[in-house]
Amino acid sequence: PMEIRHLLAQWIESQDWEAASNNEAMATILLQNLLIQVDEQLDRVSQEKNLLLIHNLKRTRKLLQGKYHGNPMHIAVIISNCLREERRILAAASMPVQVMSHISLIYSMLICPRAFRTKSCPLIMNCTREICMTDQDVKYLEDLQEEFDFRYKTIQSLEQSDKNSALIKQEMLALQAMLNTLDYKRKEVLSKIGRVIHEIDMLMSNMLTEELLDWKRRQQIACIGGPLHGGLDQLQNCFTLLAESLFQVRRQLEKLDELLTRLTYDGDPIPVQRPQLLEKVNFLLYNLFRNSFVVERQPCMPTHPQRPMVLKTLIQFTVKLRLLIKLPELNYQIRVKATIDNNRRFVLCGTHVKAMNMDESANGSLSVEFRHLQPKEMKSSAGSKGNEGPHMVTEELHSISFETQVCLYGLTINLETSSLPVVMISNVSQLPNAWASIIWYNLSTNDPQNLSFFNNPPAATLSQLLEVLSWQFSSYVGRGLNSEQLNMLAEKLMGQQVSYSDYQLSWAKFYSSLTSNSVPLMSVMRFSLARRESCSPA
Repeated sequence: PMEIRHLLAQWIESQDWEAASNNEAMATILLQNLLIQVDEQLDRVSQEKNLLLIHNLKRTRKLLQGKYHGNPMHIAVIISNCLREERRILAAASMPVQVMSHISLIYSMLICPRAFRTKSCPLIMNCTREICMTDQDVKYLEDLQEEFDFRYKTIQSLEQSDKNSALIKQEMLALQAMLNTLDYKRKEVLSKIGRVIHEIDMLMSNMLTEELLDWKRRQQIACIGGPLHGGLDQLQNCFTLLAESLFQVRRQLEKLDELLTRLTYDGDPIPVQRPQLLEKVNFLLYNLFRNSFVVERQPCMPTHPQRPMVLKTLIQFTVKLRLLIKLPELNYQIRVKATIDNNRRFVLCGTHVKAMNMDESANGSLSVEFRHLQPKEMKSSAGSKGNEGPHMVTEELHSISFETQVCLYGLTINLETSSLPVVMISNVSQLPNAWASIIWYNLSTNDPQNLSFFNNPPAATLSQLLEVLSWQFSSYVGRGLNSEQLNMLAEKLMGQQVSYSDYQLSWAKFYSSLTSNSVPLMSVMRFSLARRESCSPA
């Protein structure tokens, strides 16, 4: 509150609220000291008989004691953020207009991926601007209600004879006008909140979801040697801004509920509209958090970095998870558990529960990396053959799942995500065939979790497959295959054809080319590479 910020300015600015936001004992001490400071101010203004200021200080003390006694770190986070924002505003005010415009442009470019620069980025910034304006409306509403409450209680305390005077009747008319204004402002604030919630809903349902799916598809392609994918940092900025906006809307609705407990009347819009708006905000937060939990780097054995998603039993692999919502309150509070499906009775050995923390890299993402996991196949029970199935080992797909729980501001949200399908092998000789399965899967489908894919694998165009094979060469030697070499591979796969451009190749045909007794495809690729090297002027 402004009175507290003004009266205790020097004391507030001299405390280390940022350190207290991560230290409960320190936060508890600061909260107690803050209450003592407020008490001292109360004693002082009581002597001056400033009734309105006394009333506001008492209300603030009661609020601080009741709301933050059980969670002192929360008030430390709020004050730390407020002081940081004050410093930012003061620094911004001292900059030339041209410099500020340049910084704003850079900031917009940084937080918005290329696809967002004309759509999502302006919409997100517009939402945050509208929410900040609504904050001012809620503050005005609170001040207006405080004034109404004070003037109404003043009249109520008068003697009956005084209440019949013309002056008091005029004051009663003024109070009625204030109540009408209160009713209008409450309806206006609720309408603005409803509008911004709808805008965020549309943004999440359309553009943000589409961009996230596009990133996941680009990750699939990059895993099989395609162009490097990016944009996750920009997505994190968008997710974080939306999460902060939704939590800010929740605080506005909480403030309206607090105002409701102190004053209500017939036709009051708050008890009718607030529950529905709060339910919608919570629903959007649940969806936003669930979509924000992603596998940043797919499972991969360090010994074979060019062939992710092929895992050998009893060999360690790494995998990295990220939460795209970066909030300081979540640091070290989120513990992620890794599990594996039981199609062939695999288990994960090693450290399979770890806490997320702020990455030390430039983006400072909230992430966790598992480095010491290894799959182990359980022995089958006596008399059974647990490894038998409809497919060969290298066609069996498995999923590594990750689950956690977020508890924040009274919300408990269960999160779960899974890796792209992986192939388990027990011998390194199975690696080429397993890698062929990974290539075929990620080339042919956008579905991140179709473990029965090889029950009926779709065909792929030869042009698609040749492009992937060229990527494979590029990932090893830094350059792809030329048209002559690609035609040689096409001829080996399909025989001599007039045109290979639209030819459909089945999984069975591709797989047989890897394992046939004739000259296998990989040998042709190695020969092609050797031939290219011998013809190179360098």
